[in-house]
Amino acid sequence: MGFFYLAIKIPQAITITIFANIASRLVSLLLSALSHLGLFKSPPDPDDYTSTAGNYVLILDGSSPSLLPVPVHVVTASIKNKVPITPYSDFAARFGGAENTVCSVCLDSVHADDPIRELRNCRHVFHKECLDRWVDEGQVTCPLCRSMLLPPKKLLSSATAAVETAATATATAIDTVT
Repeated sequence: MGFFYLAIKIPQAITITIFANIASRLVSLLLSALSHLGLFKSPPDPDDYTSTAGNYVLILDGSSPSLLPVPVHVVTASIKNKVPITPYSDFAARFGGAENTVCSVCLDSVHADDPIRELRNCRHVFHKECLDRWVDEGQVTCPLCRSMLLPPKKLLSSATAAVETAATATATAIDTVT
């Protein structure tokens, strides 16, 4: 008497498929672990909505009741040009900032000699590099209170200037070609 034994021959294609599936799951597990530890950042999706190539910000024009679409790259450049950079010690002396203020973007403390961008619409404090990185992501509002980083009139004036400069450059390029 013995044990009943039945051998099943598995086709080679199925065996390869099983091993490929196991390998892909191991790679996925490894990438997930590295991503969770912050050691791996997946490439951005080309259809990702955070891409600033074709995005526009709608700004309310004070002279008319309509919203004006302004390209995000124009707004971000305007924010970087117009929001002043000051040492935190100067800001704290003027507005009475606390000594142990924490940057809400990087969660690190802001020291007296750290450069900050002085926001006009609110008095929240962020490191210059942190706010620049925030703006580079296409964000045009304060990370805490969501107020505009620049008043709409300043945004419109800089956007108008940028559009006029682009129109002049285009006209000049067309004139040189013809």
